[in-house]
Amino acid sequence: MDLLAMIVPHIRAAGTEECKHYLRGENRPQIPQRLKQTFALPGAIPVTAVPVETTGFPIEETDCIQWFDHMERFTKEHFGTEIILRDKFPLPARLPWKHVLPIFDPGFTNRDMVDKALKSRGLSVYEGTDVMKYCGSGTFDTPRLYLVERSITPTPATMGLPPKFAKHWFAGRQTHPLHLRGYGIGTSLWRGVEEQLLDSGPTRTWFPENALPDGRVAYGFFSPTYGDVWFRDYDAGHEADDMAFREAIVLSLKP
Repeated sequence: MDLLAMIVPHIRAAGTEECKHYLRGENRPQIPQRLKQTFALPGAIPVTAVPVETTGFPIEETDCIQWFDHMERFTKEHFGTEIILRDKFPLPARLPWKHVLPIFDPGFTNRDMVDKALKSRGLSVYEGTDVMKYCGSGTFDTPRLYLVERSITPTPATMGLPPKFAKHWFAGRQTHPLHLRGYGIGTSLWRGVEEQLLDSGPTRTWFPENALPDGRVAYGFFSPTYGDVWFRDYDAGHEADDMAFREAIVLSLKP
């Protein structure tokens, strides 16, 4: 097998258009020598695995705390749970975004999310596959808090990357891909506060951790045509310029 065919794409300078061009299968044999150092072989430790100071903004300069209040009220009203997020979760000193969408998962299954976060809020849901059939559809051991950028579009640096590359793209990062359940809670919260929804434009978000036994991977978006939140799935190697991951900072309860 040609050595280049074994190369696992890992963008050291994430998001450059030139690097993303050579992530495509048909372009990989053409990787120029000057760019080969930006890709890593399987098993190699990516540069981002080395702990570094988080870039971005001090949390006080973001709207994260203000949106904690929104999430707490949402949780009390629609989930029947009272919580003070800043007391229960360790907060990072800095965040990569100024506009933050906190997403609290009190211990839902995917079905709980559809029923309590979406349908009970008047949002129609289309399921191409029963959302409980994806891996990761059950509850976590403890509640979790996710911090994502409050943006209609997913993470720009991952636009067009197929989900089979998610493991390598996130290797060594301090973020993880947002999953289907968190996506549903987050889009419902944003709609309630600012009447906006995730992927209400021409984009879709992959959930690489939510796959079917045959390897197909879940994705979600809002369809303005039908007025529904859609959850569907496609092949893990599918490349589409309007599909990407959403980076999330994942926080567990304080000990």
